Amino acid sequence: MRNAIAAITLKDLAVLNSDRRGLGNLFLMPAMFIVVMTLALGKMWGTHTPGQPNAVTHNVPAWTLFGVFFIAQQLAASILEEKKLGTFRRLLAAPVSRAGILIGKLVPYLLLNLPLLEAPRLVISHPLALAAISIAASLSATGLGLLIASLAKTTEQIGGLGSLLVVTMAALGGVMVPSSVMPDSMRTLGLATPHAWALRAYQDVLVRDAGLAHVLPGIAALLGFALVFFGVAVWRFRWE
Repeated sequence: MRNAIAAITLKDLAVLNSDRRGLGNLFLMPAMFIVVMTLALGKMWGTHTPGQPNAVTHNVPAWTLFGVFFIAQQLAASILEEKKLGTFRRLLAAPVSRAGILIGKLVPYLLLNLPLLEAPRLVISHPLALAAISIAASLSATGLGLLIASLAKTTEQIGGLGSLLVVTMAALGGVMVPSSVMPDSMRTLGLATPHAWALRAYQDVLVRDAGLAHVLPGIAALLGFALVFFGVAVWRFRWE
């Protein structure tokens, strides 16, 4: 089973690697937003307050998360494309479980997300905490991609549903507007998104010098989102 999962993973990594322009765009998008939003909204934070994020320590992890979750659409589109080409049907005939097939499809995007999530590396006193948050956030993002793949039937539906979910969750989760300036009701609503938990955990590490023990609740929440996304996706997934 491990060999089959590894083979699927390597195949998808090769496909991703062949699209250098697409990969470049994935990494360029959050970098562009970080620069533009920092320049455009830099004065929003005013004088820096110790223990509170400034324009840089908000925008770097926030827009990096946005890019990571946007990759969910590419994952969903990849699965749909394999179904159209018939390669997914051939995978079903291989001596590997359906769970193994899905794991093999998800691992390449998990690996793709991890270097992107290294972008929040500003001043790090607790690298283990940062790594744990990054892995949990990436699992949540790939789980969302699988969920989109299980719900959408066409490329257009993937684009529409993916954009709706990713942009809405980013807005509610404090990516576009800091949660500190949101009304209490909006901050509470934002906790229904993985972005809010990931962003809070990143800022605890980067701004408030928190260690792993302090961010464990946020990591647990991200893993909970990943579990829900995976569970619903597997339940609704169309194998044919």
